Amino acid sequence: MSTNVYDHAVASCPQAAPLTHAAAASSHVEPRDVSGRFYYPELDSIRVFLFCAVWSYHVLPMQESLYSEHHIPTTLAAVIVGAIKAGMCSLDVFFILSAFLITELLLREKELKGTLDLKAFYIRRLLRIWPLYFFVIALAGLLSLFDRSQLMGWPYAISFLLFAGNWIMVLRGFPQATAIGPLWSVSFEEQFYLLWPLVLRRASRRTICGIAIGLAIVATLTRWMLLLERQGGDAIWYNTFARLDSIACGILLAVILHGRATFHIARPARLALFLAGISVWEIVGRYCGLHDNVPTVAGCLIGYPLMSLGGAAIFLSVLGAAQGGVRFMKYSGLVYLGKISYGLYAYHIFSWHLSTYLFNRYQVAHGWSLSWLCALAITFFLAAASFKWLESPFLRLKQRKFTYVPSGPAS
Repeated sequence: MSTNVYDHAVASCPQAAPLTHAAAASSHVEPRDVSGRFYYPELDSIRVFLFCAVWSYHVLPMQESLYSEHHIPTTLAAVIVGAIKAGMCSLDVFFILSAFLITELLLREKELKGTLDLKAFYIRRLLRIWPLYFFVIALAGLLSLFDRSQLMGWPYAISFLLFAGNWIMVLRGFPQATAIGPLWSVSFEEQFYLLWPLVLRRASRRTICGIAIGLAIVATLTRWMLLLERQGGDAIWYNTFARLDSIACGILLAVILHGRATFHIARPARLALFLAGISVWEIVGRYCGLHDNVPTVAGCLIGYPLMSLGGAAIFLSVLGAAQGGVRFMKYSGLVYLGKISYGLYAYHIFSWHLSTYLFNRYQVAHGWSLSWLCALAITFFLAAASFKWLESPFLRLKQRKFTYVPSGPAS
């Protein structure tokens, strides 16, 4: 999950090429001073739906036979399972959001101040990410004391504490202490945050675009080499160098759209982009087998780029939607849930484990369905409590002392 994905501003590109008359009829962007506050509520709201997709992927059954047993037609069962599997693609929109927002905010700061304050940047990231991240690791460690099936082990503990959780999962697989599993993507993004400001500090816009294209090439070559070595799906999925496509997409979108206040496209075009993205994800979920023990070369080399391109289409379908007539994307309740989505993501496996333990112990009727609902309720409760009492004090400090380009709604 992201950093700027949780506290965000929005962007666009003062030097973008002019649109044709035909394109301008349905799409345009508006330039604006980079020193002001920029906020798109829909970029909060979309995170709720992305979390729901990740949740579904982790907890819903993916065997077509289980749906057929409940008299669901075989074709529909295949579509349902494909849609559930497509939930794994949601992380790529988080990566796109993260790269887009971090690049845009740093470009704005560079234009506003003439340079980047790296110390302030790293403090902002620390205040945003670290409190919840380390709390979840501590929670998983505490759980392992009471449940021996959830042992963390020193290799995993040290790796996650050093923000290298994805690498230990490449080497040893998903941790026995499943509660820390979702933090692998936070480790991945923290590695990006560590290096990317150093690049942006000196790079021109042309150089940034070239680097982004290079990252996509590196990702493709990495997957190719891993496939030649017959590495398993997880060894590719958690590998930093194999997952750079969506980061590259986010960077390119930030450069192209830099410095713009809004992004307008007609609602039919938004719907078309959204449906195209979802359809691509359905294809990836049903046919590409990215998590197979030994993924196919074609499935892997095609699946990952499609996943990123589908994510980019969904991102563009949402960007500016609240100002473009899609009013529900700025509803306060939905925006709030988006703001606590870091906690939703971080706690959801722990909540599922806790709920499953409770219902398995007491053997109630309809236990699986009740366990599912209970886990979801626990997840939302923990995320809301965490946001209020653990994260918000650090966020206020970040905003008050270390932020140069205001992001998020005005308080």
